[in-house]
Amino acid sequence: MVSTDVGIKPGDGPAGSAGPSIVPRGPARLALIAITVAVLAQTLRFSLPQLDHFADTAGMGVAALVVPLIYLAGLLSPLVRRVAGPRGLLLAGIGGLFAVRLLAQALTPQTWLALAGTAVGMVAVAALYEGARGLSGVGFATATVAGLSIDTAVRMAFATWDPAWRSGIGAWAVCLLFVGLGAVALYRELASGPVRAPGLSWRDALGSAAFGPFLALQVLVLSSPAFVASSGWRSLTTAHVVVVVGQGLALAFLASGLAVRAVPGGVCVLGGTVLGVGAGAVAGTYALTGVEVLPIIVLGQVLSAWLLAVACRAPLRRAGSGGPVWRVDLGAALGGLLIGLILIPYQLSAVEPMPFPNNALPGLAGIALGGLAAIAAARGGPLPARAPLRALTAGAAALVLLAGTLIFSVAAPDEPAKAGQSDGQVRVVTYNIRDAINQKGRLDPEGIAKTLKAQSPDVVLLQEASRGSLKSGTTDVGVWLSRRLGMKLLWGPAADGQFGNAILTSLPVRRSGTGRMDRGDWSQIRGYLWARLQVGRTTLDVWSTHLQGGADQSRERAREVAALLRAWGGAPRTIIGGDFNAESGSPEIMRMMDDTQLRSAALGDSSPTRADGGRVDWIFGTDDVMFGSYDAPRSDASDHYPVAVTVRIQQ
Repeated sequence: MVSTDVGIKPGDGPAGSAGPSIVPRGPARLALIAITVAVLAQTLRFSLPQLDHFADTAGMGVAALVVPLIYLAGLLSPLVRRVAGPRGLLLAGIGGLFAVRLLAQALTPQTWLALAGTAVGMVAVAALYEGARGLSGVGFATATVAGLSIDTAVRMAFATWDPAWRSGIGAWAVCLLFVGLGAVALYRELASGPVRAPGLSWRDALGSAAFGPFLALQVLVLSSPAFVASSGWRSLTTAHVVVVVGQGLALAFLASGLAVRAVPGGVCVLGGTVLGVGAGAVAGTYALTGVEVLPIIVLGQVLSAWLLAVACRAPLRRAGSGGPVWRVDLGAALGGLLIGLILIPYQLSAVEPMPFPNNALPGLAGIALGGLAAIAAARGGPLPARAPLRALTAGAAALVLLAGTLIFSVAAPDEPAKAGQSDGQVRVVTYNIRDAINQKGRLDPEGIAKTLKAQSPDVVLLQEASRGSLKSGTTDVGVWLSRRLGMKLLWGPAADGQFGNAILTSLPVRRSGTGRMDRGDWSQIRGYLWARLQVGRTTLDVWSTHLQGGADQSRERAREVAALLRAWGGAPRTIIGGDFNAESGSPEIMRMMDDTQLRSAALGDSSPTRADGGRVDWIFGTDDVMFGSYDAPRSDASDHYPVAVTVRIQQ
């Protein structure tokens, strides 16, 4: 166990004399930190889709002014401390965060709540250090990793679709458990009284900024099963096991006493550089994919936990001389700003070109964490002794977190898989689902599922399908829809690898493949996905793609159409569908049908396929397939409407 070092009020006499305890005994303080970190991660995840919706409705100019301000809200912490004291800071930051979480469950996340919740969360970062004062850096890091581990296990039990977006007994039970236990721990902290803060130099205080890049990496990469599944090309179950292994090893390393052995600052810089290079290598548009992602996730968990422990020793210590304690508040505010500077541009890079590859953002997060740890490396109190048995116990305790995976694995899909067609007739739907964000800006995979189910599809061609994207709150929308509809999932990454095209089907899959279209700048990479499906005694090839948007991007779309047609190569019995971002009669659509033996399934239907009246979603087929029952039903589950058609293959 990590000691909390019970403190004594000034004037109570020497240590050991009678007097009330300042620091709550037992695990109360560790629980407060763990629960606060978990709820803060939940708040950041549900705020990201809403912030994107805010930019769509208010405009990018307004969002560019407002969003940085809410991530700078931590600068209010010194003022709160001055007006209301340390207890007021705890109540405003941590208590306010719990209140936001409760409101999110009651109202479902909304734009105003996302803005307020993020701002309160930035104050909560500073309050974390106030509530943790007197703990060692190892104690703080241990509680932080434990909180993220529990949060990830709970998300896994809900198939990564956060309970904050959902209704029902299970979602409410999780919310009340987090908020209830957190409130009890907060009450104990408030009742015990503040721990007297030592004088702190700016160098001491700067270590508190390390929590920002640490949490950004956890949300984006290290504690996201959907990220590991989509980037590692593994099942969601396997992905969570990998995350748990990394978290377990991090807890074991922290408990061993090795985490804070005296090290030169250069070693911390090296560790942060390794972490940054690893994170940048697996997260971003130009990322590695495959099995090599898995060891990077495990190593990244251990490195990030160690660097956080080293960085936080100085701002948490209880002895020293220097300046006022509000310097820690400003350091924490810097950490909160770093969260926004990493996550918001990364999220924006999915839709807007950046002047640099977005891989640099997680890379810089790792390097910043190492640099902040290096500043504080030589500070802090005595080092704990090595404790191999304690390390083994801490690591083994992480196995409990696999309960989330167990619940996910045994939970049956809502719909049984459909039998494959044998009469040569196939219902095909193409649908840009916009990360499962509906027209009100709310994450709602269930709305997408109901819209699709109404069409009784055998094949679904998806665009803007998220598998860990920040725009969907890191939900694995692809896997969730696959389980909900009882259909197989085929994945075709684009952009940063957690956002792309997908195919859902109940038909037997004979072959499949995916490709990405080259770009000469750092903007989003488009792609395509294809599958050869068994239909009776023959096969049908289906393709899903999404071309570049923007009225001024016609030349780029023409280049992408040419690349798509080359990849297809004129194979018979083919359906190509997707969001072409081009209207009827445009050069891009005409090129799809000129001398290609492809024709549109619309059959003269001019129904819009977007909520704004646009008609940019298309299904094309070769001459040896027959189209019928074309439909583009209106739905508010996305800003696009599904396009459905019945296909009959000529035998």
